[in-house]
Amino acid sequence: MLWLAGCGQPEAAGLPQELDLGGVRLAPESELLDRGREALAVGDLAPDFRFRFADGATGQLRELRGQPVVINFWATWCTPCVDELPAFEQVYQEAEGRLAILAVNRNELPAAIARFAPSVDVSFPLIADPVGVIGDRYMVQSLPTTYFITSDGHIHARHVGALNAEQLREQLEELMGATPPR
Repeated sequence: MLWLAGCGQPEAAGLPQELDLGGVRLAPESELLDRGREALAVGDLAPDFRFRFADGATGQLRELRGQPVVINFWATWCTPCVDELPAFEQVYQEAEGRLAILAVNRNELPAAIARFAPSVDVSFPLIADPVGVIGDRYMVQSLPTTYFITSDGHIHARHVGALNAEQLREQLEELMGATPPR
């Protein structure tokens, strides 16, 4: 017979309490609010979802209306995903608050994202979607996949595969109706 016992406090939201995220905002909880099943197309209203940061603050896609939004689906094990994160950060900084980027992690636990976070220098939120319901609703089958959402909440474009800064700028120029600052 084998007995195992342990003691200690549970980790809040599955995250090690002593972990330094290097300034990255991690949302370890997310929830799909739009349970539709129809295929998404350009022009459709982007399915809404909510996310909660470790400090208890919340965000919701719908709350970001009034500005364009880029939703990037990624994973820590996906080399093209990781390689494109600096380009997303560069373009995000160049947009000077006129753009929101949400990096939705596909099917990894918050603790794995938290361990990865210090290796990237991004100021936009990393959102955990551990069961993949948000990614499923957005029909994500390959990583990375990026959606470009208009300021009124509609899908403007979808891109499958890695993007560099110039490709992002081109998409954002079309999305925003003007050239983003360089």
